[in-house]
Amino acid sequence: MADNDLETLLSARTVLVEVRQNWIKAIAAGYKQGETETAIKSLLDVQQALDVVDHVTEELEELEELEELAEAEDE
Repeated sequence: MADNDLETLLSARTVLVEVRQNWIKAIAAGYKQGETETAIKSLLDVQQALDVVDHVTEELEELEELEELAEAEDE
Protein backbone atom coordinates (compact mmCIF):
# COMPACT_ATOMS: atom_id res chain seq x y z
CA MET A 1 0.00 0.00 0.00
CA ALA A 2 2.86 2.40 0.70
CA ASP A 3 4.01 2.04 -2.90
CA ASN A 4 0.59 3.18 -4.11
CA ASP A 5 0.71 6.10 -1.68
CA LEU A 6 4.13 7.10 -2.97
CA GLU A 7 2.95 6.87 -6.59
CA THR A 8 -0.05 9.06 -5.73
CA LEU A 9 2.19 11.64 -4.08
CA LEU A 10 4.56 11.68 -7.05
CA SER A 11 1.65 12.10 -9.46
CA ALA A 12 0.26 14.95 -7.39
CA ARG A 13 3.70 16.57 -7.30
CA THR A 14 3.98 16.40 -11.08
CA VAL A 15 0.64 18.13 -11.50
CA LEU A 16 1.51 20.80 -8.93
CA VAL A 17 4.82 21.54 -10.65
CA GLU A 18 2.93 22.08 -13.91
CA VAL A 19 0.42 24.36 -12.20
CA ARG A 20 3.25 26.30 -10.55
CA GLN A 21 4.92 26.79 -13.92
CA ASN A 22 1.67 28.06 -15.41
CA TRP A 23 1.32 30.66 -12.63
CA ILE A 24 4.92 31.73 -13.16
CA LYS A 25 4.19 32.21 -16.85
CA ALA A 26 1.07 34.22 -16.00
CA ILE A 27 3.08 36.52 -13.74
CA ALA A 28 5.79 36.90 -16.36
CA ALA A 29 3.18 37.88 -18.94
CA GLY A 30 2.54 41.03 -16.92
CA TYR A 31 -1.11 40.83 -16.04
CA LYS A 32 -2.98 43.83 -14.66
CA GLN A 33 -2.34 44.71 -11.01
CA GLY A 34 -5.28 42.78 -9.52
CA GLU A 35 -4.70 39.75 -11.72
CA THR A 36 -0.99 39.69 -10.92
CA GLU A 37 -1.73 39.72 -7.19
CA THR A 38 -4.12 36.80 -7.66
CA ALA A 39 -1.50 34.92 -9.67
CA ILE A 40 1.14 35.52 -6.98
CA LYS A 41 -1.20 34.30 -4.22
CA SER A 42 -2.05 31.23 -6.28
CA LEU A 43 1.65 30.59 -6.90
CA LEU A 44 2.32 30.74 -3.16
CA ASP A 45 -0.59 28.36 -2.49
CA VAL A 46 0.77 25.88 -5.03
CA GLN A 47 4.25 26.12 -3.52
CA GLN A 48 2.85 25.40 -0.07
CA ALA A 49 1.06 22.36 -1.46
CA LEU A 50 4.34 21.19 -3.02
CA ASP A 51 6.08 21.62 0.31
CA VAL A 52 3.42 19.48 2.00
CA VAL A 53 3.69 16.78 -0.66
CA ASP A 54 7.48 16.76 -0.30
CA HIS A 55 7.22 16.50 3.49
CA VAL A 56 4.69 13.66 3.35
CA THR A 57 6.83 11.86 0.77
CA GLU A 58 9.85 12.06 3.08
CA GLU A 59 7.77 10.74 5.99
CA LEU A 60 6.45 7.87 3.89
CA GLU A 61 9.95 6.94 2.73
CA GLU A 62 11.21 7.00 6.33
CA LEU A 63 8.31 4.80 7.40
CA GLU A 64 9.10 2.30 4.63
CA GLU A 65 12.74 2.19 5.77
CA LEU A 66 11.68 1.52 9.36
CA GLU A 67 9.33 -1.24 8.22
CA GLU A 68 12.14 -2.83 6.20
CA LEU A 69 14.47 -2.71 9.20
CA ALA A 70 11.81 -4.28 11.42
CA GLU A 71 11.27 -7.07 8.90
CA ALA A 72 15.01 -7.67 8.65
CA GLU A 73 15.27 -7.92 12.45
CA ASP A 74 12.41 -10.44 12.54
CA GLU A 75 14.26 -12.74 10.13
